[in-house]
Amino acid sequence: MDILKLIKTRRTIRRYKNKPIPQKILDKIIEAGIWGPSVPSFLRIQPWRFIVITKKTTIKKISEIALARSKKLGAGANILLSAGSRIIACAPAVILIYNSGDLAKLKNKYKAAYNNFGEIIPRAELSAISAAIQNMILAAEALGIGSCWLDTPLFSKNEINKLLGVKDDLIAVLTLGYADEEGRRSPRKPLTEAIKYIK
Repeated sequence: MDILKLIKTRRTIRRYKNKPIPQKILDKIIEAGIWGPSVPSFLRIQPWRFIVITKKTTIKKISEIALARSKKLGAGANILLSAGSRIIACAPAVILIYNSGDLAKLKNKYKAAYNNFGEIIPRAELSAISAAIQNMILAAEALGIGSCWLDTPLFSKNEINKLLGVKDDLIAVLTLGYADEEGRRSPRKPLTEAIKYIK
C-alpha cells in the first residue's frame, strides 16, 4: 500500500477480537519502532524501551489499575481514563513505551554539551519515542492489526511500574489487536490552515 494512503486511512481501534497476535507479527511491529529516528544520531541514543504484554492476567491488572485511578480523578479525566481501561482490558497485546533516560545519563560524560543542551533533551527524547510509536502504529496497520495510542494511563504510571517492577519513565501505552469495529478518524484541517510556506 502507498504510505500516504496508509497514513490517511488508518483508524484508531478501541475494540478488539479475542484473538492472539502471532509473535512474528508482534516482532515486526516492534522492529518498526526501533527503526524510528534517534537523537542525537552521533551519540546513537535510542531512548525507547518496550514492554510487550500478552499475558491476559497482567493486561487485566493494568486495566484495573487505570480504572481504580479513574475513580479518584475529577470530571473529564476520569471518563478518559475509564475508557482507556476498557480499551486495555480487551486488547490481546499491550505495549508499554518507556523513556530509558539514556540521553540524560550522559550528563557526566558530556558535561559541557549537556549544560548547553540540557533544556531540550527531554523534548528530543520525547520526539524520538513518539516517532517510534508512530512507526509501530503504521506497521501494525500494514499488517492488519488495529491500534490505539493511549496517554491517559500515565495518571497511573507509578502503580503500573510497581506492578511490573520498572523504574523508567512511562511515556505511552499502545494497545494492539484484530479490530472488532471499524474505528473512526477525525477530519483534518485543510492544508491551507496548517502550513505557512516561506520561499
